[in-house]
Amino acid sequence: MLFQSHNQALREFQQALEQMYYQVDPDDVARSAIQEQFQALKQLFTSQIASISVEDIPLDYVSRWQSLKTEIHKQIRLLENDLMLLQASRTPEKAKLRQKGVCDRIGTLIQYCQGWLQQSQEQP
Repeated sequence: MLFQSHNQALREFQQALEQMYYQVDPDDVARSAIQEQFQALKQLFTSQIASISVEDIPLDYVSRWQSLKTEIHKQIRLLENDLMLLQASRTPEKAKLRQKGVCDRIGTLIQYCQGWLQQSQEQP
């Protein structure tokens, strides 16, 4: 499906997502650190994942890869909005609610990565 180097980039992206997942804390005053981590995650996606050309993918998987890449990009934009809402939270209750939304969104992105990587391992 993807070359080994591309799968490695997707694994690194997944690991960055997992790190971010465990660092989202509504009680943490340093929410700017989460924003910095998100910017690094976004840069990783842009430079390592979004830059993978369809020429690098077997023809049978091009459509699936483009769909996955589009969906990941959409979820990243939504995650950015979720993080802005988390940072704007004024009450602990609202922050907890926003934290759950952020964690759910990151979880979705992790599942996308896991699904693709699992399919890659099953292919000859």
